[in-house]
Amino acid sequence: MNTWRIAAALTLLASIGIATHYAKEVYVARRDTPALVGLAWQRYGHGIALSDLSKNEKLLLIAVEDPAFYRHHGVDLNTPGAGMTTITQALVKLLYFPGGFNKGVAKIRQTLIARYALDPLIPKNEQLELLLNVAYLGSQDGQAIRGFETAASAYFNKPFKALSETEFQSLVAMLVAPDRLIPGTPDHAQRMRRIDDYLTGKYQPTGVLDVEYDGNNQQSVGQRGLMAFLRLIT
Repeated sequence: MNTWRIAAALTLLASIGIATHYAKEVYVARRDTPALVGLAWQRYGHGIALSDLSKNEKLLLIAVEDPAFYRHHGVDLNTPGAGMTTITQALVKLLYFPGGFNKGVAKIRQTLIARYALDPLIPKNEQLELLLNVAYLGSQDGQAIRGFETAASAYFNKPFKALSETEFQSLVAMLVAPDRLIPGTPDHAQRMRRIDDYLTGKYQPTGVLDVEYDGNNQQSVGQRGLMAFLRLIT
């Protein structure tokens, strides 16, 4: 019995320590969010406004990248096809992890910041505009391509506002795997076809992780455990 009590006490102390650590992380993130967002605008510019998108383009971006974007609070672990990274969480990777994002424990910090710092403090429409201006869309000659304006020039040799809706979709299609889904490649063409089927209702995602629209919603034991934990803390 004494051993059980000691183990329970140690578990409680560890839980309190972890909770305190992440509470501090959220506090710091909330404090720093305005400055981090301001630095992002300063570094990448505000070349694209949400008003530069047609109604169809805006709907397409949200449907593919974050179907419940305007309904959730930074985190969505339930909507089929949403994946484990919302638009808000993707922005957290860019803004709060300057040294790079490593899978695993960092997912907890990313999720908490998205839920309790970035989403409450930055309006949804500004989040979308940030994505359009700072998203990573592959590289060219060893240089990262950031934002849809730069990507429009790199892949289509034209300014963003001159893109057709199909060309805009081509860039959106890249976001899930920008180093693999390069316009003009077979993988990208396949991704475009699958997005078309999804948008027209011919295909319905089979679960949260079916982001490729290929019926693959398999979750490892680790993923199931992590998703359960993230649901608990958000």
